[in-house]
Amino acid sequence: MHELNLPSSTVVNKILSKRVFEGRIKSGRKLLEDISRITFAYKLSPATINIPSTKAVEELHVYHLFLKSKKIPQKAISELNKLIPYPILFCFIYEDDFCYGISLLHEQKLYFSAWNDAIIFNFNDTNLESVYENIVKKFLQHVEPSSNIPLKELLEIDNKIIALKKEILSLSNKIKKEKQFKKQLELSRLLKPKQQELENLTKGIK
Repeated sequence: MHELNLPSSTVVNKILSKRVFEGRIKSGRKLLEDISRITFAYKLSPATINIPSTKAVEELHVYHLFLKSKKIPQKAISELNKLIPYPILFCFIYEDDFCYGISLLHEQKLYFSAWNDAIIFNFNDTNLESVYENIVKKFLQHVEPSSNIPLKELLEIDNKIIALKKEILSLSNKIKKEKQFKKQLELSRLLKPKQQELENLTKGIK
């Protein structure tokens, strides 16, 4: 498993009872059945890492979830996030493989890394909210994590790029399949502005 290089003062390393979570989640036993063990690994707070909190992020937790298969139980993660009032960086572990996951504050949108992607997270910033935002940026596929653009704006750009790429792929496939030249031209006219918009968005975040 990839090490996060957090100071020893943040280590909790406490195994949490699955039964406690199962009792507080609807159909909890079924939802959590693919998780063999939950460990509260690290706690980042003003007392443990000497970084001030904010109203939005008072603490930041790191959980290790040991899985029974190489399949991330996304519904279970959503429910666990509802129960814990702090943002959580999840590390999923299956045998010798690992990956990471995190959710947006006050939202149910989840982001996951690729398996065995040894991400270097930055846990040092002016406050815990900035640390959290730095972590989220590492999960965005289409923007630079080092960008100084505010996270909210980066999320909007990332979502827009994803949507544009889907539209461009769909139109490109239609053009390839279309036999009538006139309809090909019509589809190409729709495609070009989307390609230009994607190019402009990509340039704007570099």
